[in-house]
Amino acid sequence: MANGGKNTKEERDFSFQVDLKGIIRLLSENLYSSGDVFLRELLQNAVDAIAARRREEKDFKDGRIQITYHKGKDGQAALVFSDNGIGLTREEIHTFLSVIGQSSKRGDMKRSTFIGQFGIGLLSCFLVTDEILVRSRSVREEQGWRWLGKSDGTYQVMEEPEPLEAGTKVELKLGRKMAKRYCEEKAVELLREYGFLIKVPVEFTGDSGSRRINDGFIPWRQSFCSGEEIMRFGEMMFGEKFFGVVPILGDGMKGYAFISERQTSAAAMGRHKIFLKNMLITEDGKDLIPKWAFFTRCIIDAKHLTPMASREGFASDHALAKARNDIEKCLFDYFVSLSKFDVNKLKRLTMIHNVAIKSLAVENEQVYKLFFPFLAFSTNIGDLTGLQLLEAAKRLPVYYCVEVDDYRRARPLVGNARVIVNAGYIYDTKLLQLLKYYFQDVRVEMFDEASYAELLEEPSEDKKRQMACLMAEAGKALDKFRCGVMLRQFEPSDVPALYIAGADGFLDNVVLDGGFSGFLEGFDFGDSGGYGNKLYVNAANPLVCRLAQIQDDQMVDNMVQILYVHAMLAGHYTLSEREMEILNTGLMKLMEYGLGGVL
Repeated sequence: MANGGKNTKEERDFSFQVDLKGIIRLLSENLYSSGDVFLRELLQNAVDAIAARRREEKDFKDGRIQITYHKGKDGQAALVFSDNGIGLTREEIHTFLSVIGQSSKRGDMKRSTFIGQFGIGLLSCFLVTDEILVRSRSVREEQGWRWLGKSDGTYQVMEEPEPLEAGTKVELKLGRKMAKRYCEEKAVELLREYGFLIKVPVEFTGDSGSRRINDGFIPWRQSFCSGEEIMRFGEMMFGEKFFGVVPILGDGMKGYAFISERQTSAAAMGRHKIFLKNMLITEDGKDLIPKWAFFTRCIIDAKHLTPMASREGFASDHALAKARNDIEKCLFDYFVSLSKFDVNKLKRLTMIHNVAIKSLAVENEQVYKLFFPFLAFSTNIGDLTGLQLLEAAKRLPVYYCVEVDDYRRARPLVGNARVIVNAGYIYDTKLLQLLKYYFQDVRVEMFDEASYAELLEEPSEDKKRQMACLMAEAGKALDKFRCGVMLRQFEPSDVPALYIAGADGFLDNVVLDGGFSGFLEGFDFGDSGGYGNKLYVNAANPLVCRLAQIQDDQMVDNMVQILYVHAMLAGHYTLSEREMEILNTGLMKLMEYGLGGVL
């Protein structure tokens, strides 16, 4: 090569260019759930700065945070956060305020001590303002520094001309729109929400005067606190009355789970207050509070959980799993305690949160044995508790239907000589299926197609002979619907017929609707009695007895088909197009018969 193998093009390293406005838009649309978090981030940075100074100066105790708010005549507002924490040197200002994502909590300090990050946390302020002014003096030097950052990506660093105490001031100018959104009272409300548990005094001074942000009563910080005081605390925090309260204790975790005194849906969003190192992280709690405990409202402060980048949730790790298990154990221990010392309260709790506790019982053997006697089930003789079902099973046959419509069909037939449970509600079937494992001497069986054999009696031979012609004609009338016809005798006698869809009823409907017709042409489905779907004709019904005496085959066919459709409707089955046609044309034919009789 003429150039001796050297590259003709110069190789250079280039740096990424960051569009700060694009980053801010990313924060707004994807990282933070709302712009409100800038208050939390400023509050957290101040708390962390004070914690850093305490590590630096062992005798430093007087940490404080001061917030001032002033709204001008032009509608704009000035918001200033001040702390007497460790402060920043000039080098640290360049490093931590001007490099996106760089944290002042790195280096020789343990990262686990803090939850905020000065770099990305300060960026959240650009969600509400175009300029951020930071004035800071480090405890390590006498000179203070001023940093002015703008949303266009430019910044300035200069010496602070005025003497500064050690610490940091962050000054924001809120335009009219943001000043209206974050008025003084709104700012105080959010600061109290985020910093309710902060141990460092937080003072707020606004146009309405001065007030303390975090002077609330915290029960677990008291040497003694009564149950009534804790309940009032819960009512104040969540704005509702509660049935009871469960102390939550775990590794680095304290708090309470308040049990709602009104029914709560499992689909409802949880409304909790979950703090990390005294700072509110989330009100959701879906990753921490057990799913089955949706009837609780929890306020918990944890130390060892790992926050997500937005600090609005927690990373899914071993610490989170352990905390969730600790909460679950505390709740369960409370239930066990009630079963031993206050059974009546446990009964009331179970009645209020019947579904929630059922959802827990199907997954946990201990909870099942503890709560099953108090759970409520709907039956043909009224609502019964699990204990009443167990007692009934000692004297009467007890069945359960897995579908609500199955229960509706079977209920009129069983009378009071049997107990049948409507287990079509969520969790009930599973709970009753588990009975055989936990109460082996109790017999509770599923009510299925075979169970009708005990309720539908064989008629006498005389009755069969009287009904033979009717049954033969009925078989022909329903053959095209692939429905078998059986003669039985059952109560109540005013029910002329009972329709039961068999296990292969779906296949019968496919044949009727013409689906797979070519594929099924070569199959032999047997006679009508072999069909999965059955119409049981009641030999004890007066109307059926009169129908057996009619000699007009066409009228019998029409009447049988109407009985068939009527039985389907009574059993809450869905009618196909053919059956809808019977409902329409069959009634018209009956009217014609009636008119013919009159004429």
